[in-house]
Amino acid sequence: MQYPLTIERQNAVLDGLTSICGQRPVIVGAQQVGHHWAPVTRLVFDRELPGLGADAGRTVIVKTRRVDGDGYGGPAYLRREVAGLRTALVSDVAARVILTDDRAGVLVQSDLGTWPTLETVLLGKDSERAAAAMVNFAETVGRLHATTLDRRVEHDHALAEFGSDDVTTGAGAGTGGTRRWHLVVQACAELGFPDARAARDDIAFVRSQLGEPGQYGALVHHDLNPTNALVTDRGIRLVDFEGSGFGHMGFDASFLHYPFPHHSANWSVLPEPITQAADHAYRNSLPAVVLNGYDEMLAVGAAAALASRVTRLPVIARTDQSPPDSWRRRAQLVQQIGVFGRLADRAGILPDLAHWFRELSDAMTERWTDATNPPPRLFPAFADHDSPGLSVHCR
Repeated sequence: MQYPLTIERQNAVLDGLTSICGQRPVIVGAQQVGHHWAPVTRLVFDRELPGLGADAGRTVIVKTRRVDGDGYGGPAYLRREVAGLRTALVSDVAARVILTDDRAGVLVQSDLGTWPTLETVLLGKDSERAAAAMVNFAETVGRLHATTLDRRVEHDHALAEFGSDDVTTGAGAGTGGTRRWHLVVQACAELGFPDARAARDDIAFVRSQLGEPGQYGALVHHDLNPTNALVTDRGIRLVDFEGSGFGHMGFDASFLHYPFPHHSANWSVLPEPITQAADHAYRNSLPAVVLNGYDEMLAVGAAAALASRVTRLPVIARTDQSPPDSWRRRAQLVQQIGVFGRLADRAGILPDLAHWFRELSDAMTERWTDATNPPPRLFPAFADHDSPGLSVHCR
């Protein structure tokens, strides 16, 4: 079921709200606001719910556990979201947890309202609005990191409430690609690409930095794609914390530069002035303690994000792809390799990894014409290179 808010789960929500509100709410409407990968429902009640404080209203958001044929989306995903939202409460960048029922597989959150996503704005025609939204997005990410720098214990306690030994503490924070580098080595050998073993020492260094982030440890969203950011009248608000964890903040920060390494269907890029404005806004949101070594922090995070993407080489190499999918996957990886190379050079670290990635990019370009042709497209909001939005100023 795509939106599995069953009667049993709905009753679990109503039972929990009854305990908070002192009376059983009456549902008068249900709106599906999620999708297959993230089943989410807005419940509408006949009156404003008491007992919810500043979040009082006639609606709540219910996120439901889902499990596909491969087991993706089990209990750990909602548990990470609960822990992430509770840790992020001090940041005021996301919804508030109202209640959770782990047995029923539901999470009830405050309703941020009906707003366009950052993707919608970037796919629009208003360059000034899109530029301002990107800068505010960066400020929001910076605030999330700055306010959760010292909250690892709090986050661990939020996870420990579930009393589970599953993957609640092992996912997120960008470690997947560095832990699966052997798959990249294998794929390169099978596809005849440059030997990825040449980068193993640098990958081991990145993995060690992710495991012990030190002063760069904060709550990491881990999936800061433009579909997970709402452009509200109170600024950008973030949703979908299922992949979140306490980890290396450079992973999130790298999304401002690629941009959005996990973005697929509407993949596009940003003009360099917008990227620089977003980076500046993010930096300005951070405390001085993390600015020393900023370039190294960013390069490590970018390496982690790119390591995750390059594990998809077998998919990228498939011959049965549609032309749009083939171009998007190959051109995206080549473009992101270029971004990582510049960040690594600026930081003066990870030379072997950067060199190997450049060799891979050259080999992909030589083998596949669609890896560079046509070149990456700008998001439609910035299609006009001379648009006034490109002169955006940071606050």
